[in-house]
Amino acid sequence: MEFELREKEVFRILEKLKHIDKVVLIGGYALNSYVEFPRFSIDCDLIVYDEKEIMEILKKEGYKLVEHRNDFARFERKVDVVKVGIDILIKKVIDRQSGIAFDLADILKDSAIRELPSKSDARLKIRFRIAGPEMLFILKFASLRDQDIRDIFILSTHDLNRGKIKELVKKYFSDELLENRIKKLKESIESKNFIDSLQGVYGKLPEEFIVRNKKRLLSFVS
Repeated sequence: MEFELREKEVFRILEKLKHIDKVVLIGGYALNSYVEFPRFSIDCDLIVYDEKEIMEILKKEGYKLVEHRNDFARFERKVDVVKVGIDILIKKVIDRQSGIAFDLADILKDSAIRELPSKSDARLKIRFRIAGPEMLFILKFASLRDQDIRDIFILSTHDLNRGKIKELVKKYFSDELLENRIKKLKESIESKNFIDSLQGVYGKLPEEFIVRNKKRLLSFVS
């Protein structure tokens, strides 16, 4: 019920924001445009060139500004019993884990207007500018928290462009960081508790799917 309320509200807000120039959906909600398995996210993440118009709209729609700095603004609103968070990243995405700052220009270049289906209501969908799957992969590969690793595993079911990913890695990753991330990713998906962790978020997955995709991802990062 909470996921449904939150997703419905996020879709309502995205409808209000979709006309804004140079705004791109990233994060968990963006992932749902590429994979069939439901990824319910707590926050909606957007990167934008100019935050002023978005901030005005969110305030008009009842959202409260709870944090604001040069490169980031967070808005929250209570919808019934559910808190909805909208994170606005301004001109760049700064990954706290790696320290990498991803440029909006690269994210825009790899984005497109795509259909975003609801994972809680088959009747609900919206067209919005969404980061490309390769960029989403790289953003999550840079951070590589537990949830990022699970998302990368599921996202790798999509037909990712290896050439695009290599270009982004070359631009943003040092050799040392790349080696560290590959090692961590491999260790994580080969660990004993990874499958339980994965299915705790995405639900019961067919064993043949897990085995096949594990081989695919390991091959992809080798």
